[in-house]
Amino acid sequence: MNPTLSLTLSFLLFAFLTNLPSNNAVQQVFDTNGNPVVSGKQYFIFPASDNPKKGGLTLNKVGDDSKCPVTVLQNNAITGLPVKFTIPESTTDNIVTGTDLDIEFTEKPDCAESSKWLLFVDGNNQQSYVGIGGPSNYPGVEIISGKFLVVKHGKDGSYKIGFCLDSTGDCGYLGLQEINAGETGSRLILTITDAYSVVFVDAASVKSQSI
Repeated sequence: MNPTLSLTLSFLLFAFLTNLPSNNAVQQVFDTNGNPVVSGKQYFIFPASDNPKKGGLTLNKVGDDSKCPVTVLQNNAITGLPVKFTIPESTTDNIVTGTDLDIEFTEKPDCAESSKWLLFVDGNNQQSYVGIGGPSNYPGVEIISGKFLVVKHGKDGSYKIGFCLDSTGDCGYLGLQEINAGETGSRLILTITDAYSVVFVDAASVKSQSI
């Protein structure tokens, strides 16, 4: 990536970030059955609703140069793919709010370096989106170093997913943005407005849709 363009994209990213609420006290994260969300177990991430069954996350090729389905999309018509959470360098299994997390799909295409979530900058619209993989999956594209975390949202068992930069500690939320109908879903975008409210559903009782 051109150094000048990289600096411009980074500046735009930082300009739209903010600190997450400091009063978000550390709490255990629960699934829709009222059970604690734990490291290594499989969960579906669905939109918060009275009876979440669909609207899961999937992967697709995005952009003319993409050769591998590494962009994360939310699709209201499917169950999607399950994820698991891990806490780097920790011996605890309990997932709590405000803790740095790795999030990864339990399935991935062979062409993807990794199933772990990351943030990349789309140079076409200068926005930051969630994907998986590694540098070889994003030639000439800026990958942002940081950690994901879960933030409590409301009193109905719903949550938001945040992302904090390793470089500055500044944070934003994940929201949804539909780019075009051909992408078969909405991209997960870094934002400070219209954060995506989600619930975590134990995958044991839900059938996964394969890639």
